[in-house]
Amino acid sequence: MKTLITTLLLCLLALPAMAVNRLLPANIMAGTLSSVDNNVVTFVKSETSLLNKLVTMVLPSGQRYTTAPGLRIFDANNLFLLSGQLPTLVGKTVGITLDLQGNINRIWVLSDEEIALLQQRQQ
Repeated sequence: MKTLITTLLLCLLALPAMAVNRLLPANIMAGTLSSVDNNVVTFVKSETSLLNKLVTMVLPSGQRYTTAPGLRIFDANNLFLLSGQLPTLVGKTVGITLDLQGNINRIWVLSDEEIALLQQRQQ
């Protein structure tokens, strides 16, 4: 009986770890990382209008941000990545948040479902 109760309790404790959806902050900015150079990241916001997409194809755009000293990077499975793995994220759709100084303090690699959810939230 004790093993059954212990097994059930362990299963209940493991449920949050197996959750598919993760909570993203309300102030997240979605876009792609176009380049990474040491602690400077060029981030291109995802634009929804056709005119903005055409302009960015002709004139390369993107804003350069420095990374905060305590940068946290999460992959699509919500696991931590090291800052040395930041160049592997170039070209991927990510969400970022900024600290008070305007530096990137958190980066999330977004899944397709999260991208669709963020687009719904923006509209």
